[in-house]
This record gives sequence, C-alpha cells and structure tokens, in this order.
Amino acid sequence: MKKILLLVAALLFSAASVFSQTYVVSVSWEHNECNCLDQGNSYYGVKVVIQDVANDMVVVEGKEVKVDFGTYTVDVSVPEVLAQCEDQTLQFPPNFKVMVGVAVICDYTIPPESICNAYQSHNYTCSDFADGNVNFTDLQFE
Repeated sequence: MKKILLLVAALLFSAASVFSQTYVVSVSWEHNECNCLDQGNSYYGVKVVIQDVANDMVVVEGKEVKVDFGTYTVDVSVPEVLAQCEDQTLQFPPNFKVMVGVAVICDYTIPPESICNAYQSHNYTCSDFADGNVNFTDLQFE
C-alpha cells in the first residue's frame, strides 16, 4: 500500500511541475550604460516580440521590462508561447522567430529617451522553450 501511495504522490508531483512550467526568454547584455548621465531614474528597457512564422501569427506583440542600472540580465516570462505550443487547432507545429531589443533609457531629458540599443533575433521551437534554451547573451550596444 505504501508503494502505491508513493507512486501516486510522485505522479501528482511530476504532473504539477509540468503544468507550472514557465516559458522565458533569457536576455543578457554588455556592462555598458552608454555614457548616460544618470540622475537616478535611468534604466535598461528590454522588449521581446515573438512570431509564430509557421502559422503566420504574432504570439507576443511586444512585452517590455524595465531593468535597473547595475543589472545586466533578465528572464522575460512568455506564457503565451506555452499556450501556442499546446494549441491543437494550429495548421502547423509552431516555429518561433524571437526578437529581443535592449535600450539604455536615460533620464537626463524629459521624458527620458533611448540613447543606444542592442538587437538580436533567432528562431526557436516549442522544445527549445520547454528545455529553457531560449537565450540571448551578451548583446552589444550600437
């Protein structure tokens, strides 16, 4: 009886962990504030856009995250991708083009403005997201 209870508990735990899985886009960039004369309210603006190119659909239209100076990495949660991967009504298996931009938003002007930016795009599959392999590393500012 104990073995059955342990087996049921293990199955429930593994099912809960699968359903609680979070899909993220991991982004890191060079340690550079682009000579911003920060007055305390400057930040990095990170924007993620995701298209399902196989089904010609925009999945994430433009999720933006603000990151304080001194931090050079962020995980952007994209649960919309999980929903797209689980959608059984799609004509083709999803294939995602993920576009990421990072900008230095400097507060020396009102309103604060972007003074430099970095951009990358890559293609990923549902498996890449499930395995946590959607990474943009060391973006370089122009």
